[in-house]
Amino acid sequence: MPPFYGDPVSDDLAADWARAARGTGRLVVQVLVPGGRPGPMPWHSRSRRARRLLVAAVAAYGLVVVIAASGTMNDDGRANGGVAFLWCLPMVLALVLTLRRPLDGWRLLSLWLLLTPYVLQGPAFDVPVLEFWEWSLWAPVLVAVGWAVPRRTAVGVGLVSGLLLVVLRYGTAWPTSDDLQTSLLVVAAVLLIGMTLGARWDARRALAEEQLRTETALAARGALAERARIAREMHDVVAHELSAIAVRAETAPYRVPTLPPEARTELAEMAATARRALTELQQLLGVLRAEDQQADRAPQPGLTRIADLVTAAREDGVEVTADLAELDVPTPLGLTAFRIVQQALANAVQHAPGAPVDLAVRQEGDLLVVSVTNGPGARPGRTGAGVGLLGMRERAELHGGTLSAGPTADGGFAVRAELPVTADVAGRTA
Repeated sequence: MPPFYGDPVSDDLAADWARAARGTGRLVVQVLVPGGRPGPMPWHSRSRRARRLLVAAVAAYGLVVVIAASGTMNDDGRANGGVAFLWCLPMVLALVLTLRRPLDGWRLLSLWLLLTPYVLQGPAFDVPVLEFWEWSLWAPVLVAVGWAVPRRTAVGVGLVSGLLLVVLRYGTAWPTSDDLQTSLLVVAAVLLIGMTLGARWDARRALAEEQLRTETALAARGALAERARIAREMHDVVAHELSAIAVRAETAPYRVPTLPPEARTELAEMAATARRALTELQQLLGVLRAEDQQADRAPQPGLTRIADLVTAAREDGVEVTADLAELDVPTPLGLTAFRIVQQALANAVQHAPGAPVDLAVRQEGDLLVVSVTNGPGARPGRTGAGVGLLGMRERAELHGGTLSAGPTADGGFAVRAELPVTADVAGRTA
């Protein structure tokens, strides 16, 4: 029973059809009217030479197709070969334009395909809606459009392309064969191929962005962990010095009996201040170690322990050449030098397995110089997020020093730290 006038079901259906018609109209207008700035194309390379080669290859392909088509049209009497070649040159331009602006390239090529039957004389026999040479130009453009533009826009391109085929089938003077359905299926299939490539590219780009965010988060987390470790190590160093100050201040009246009362009072206050600072330092360390119940409580290493690192690396099969000078440096500075060497050796083993390593620790003027250089690895190594380099750089800056790290000319990697020997670490951390 047909719905009566004013039936809510029929009204809703009409409203849905009206909305669909308006949406389709807006989509067609969006596809046909140029506008907007194109984003990065998935086939673009960072190499300028590669981009130029791609443009040259596409232009050469288009010229070959156009020359062959001009010869065919000259042979069957449709048009003079030279005239046909000149008329088809904008199609080559459309191919090249597609590399940078796919929609604009599709618009120009589609317009030229539509005008060709009206400009050139038709053959005396039936031809397909689009001839092979026309498909040879149009299909790559449709693939590029489906690959590069959003899916909704690609659907609009498919609708307009289907309308173009209908016009070419029924609205031109050229005698055409009845293969419209096949042509429509070809357009749909070609666009679907492009959209599949586009979906794959979008997925890879999203994965790369997610990996970048993950690496950034891991680097930030690693930096915080390294800073907490530095703080724990500085506690061990500074606590020893504060304890020594407190003990010397408390025992001074017994070691120097002739001290006046004012000096005894001053030393007692100094000892009390040192004890309070030590207590507060231990409380702060407790916060840092709240989630680190297995923290290392052994004495902190220094320059003398670097030889142990070299021995351990050699036992693991690493070819290490070491030049270690016997130096007397402040404890915090020795700890920093040890940690830099430790991390640099670990990086060499991880990123360049089997590579020889040259290690040098020496004093140049007022600088303690730590240099670790490895050659190219014998086999591919694992990649990292750069947390180790960040930690080494922060340790060097803690002493007012600098750290440089980068690849060498022979494919290896070099780390060099320059640390002022007279740096006041306790003052800097305060």
